[in-house]
Amino acid sequence: MQRVGLYGGCFNPVHQGHLAAARGAMRVLALDRVVFIPSGIPPLKGAEDLAPGGHRLAMLRAALAAEPGMEASAIEIDRQGPSFTVDTATDLRATFPADTELFFLLGDDCIGRLPHWKGIDRLHAMLRFAILPRCGNGARSDDDRLIRLDLPKVSVSSTQIRATLARGTRPAASLLPPAVLHYAEQHQIYASVREQSRV
Repeated sequence: MQRVGLYGGCFNPVHQGHLAAARGAMRVLALDRVVFIPSGIPPLKGAEDLAPGGHRLAMLRAALAAEPGMEASAIEIDRQGPSFTVDTATDLRATFPADTELFFLLGDDCIGRLPHWKGIDRLHAMLRFAILPRCGNGARSDDDRLIRLDLPKVSVSSTQIRATLARGTRPAASLLPPAVLHYAEQHQIYASVREQSRV
């Protein structure tokens, strides 16, 4: 029986906090694999400063090249229209052996919105939600279907890193994997943000 973690998010860009959370989840939940799923068009989040999906996927693959048991999926980026987790989980479920246990890694800042997710009952029947501590105080929930992971809080955010890049400053390696920084600089992914900040 395989145990697989699904880790969705914008990953705009992926940072060391994401990787640390995935490593911790692999250890605590005894996962065989973690599949990172960069969002296509997130239905509940603005996409104004969202880098193109192909670039976010490429940065993820660069970051995960040195992470055993971790991979990136293009399933939501390749899909047309808004990406709902229930659709993604249903499609991915069909690609794994029937006895695979699925866990969806979710930041505790998303707990409050979780009951309103499309197809939430189907999701609960399909997988377990494993809650990652974030830098803020996440909403509490007495839903015993949620697994709270006892991991260090993530103290870095993609917003913080984009702001650093917009100032023309290189984020420290403790915040951003060198391979991701190299890719972002090579393709000037966040240069437009920097130019807008000068207007």
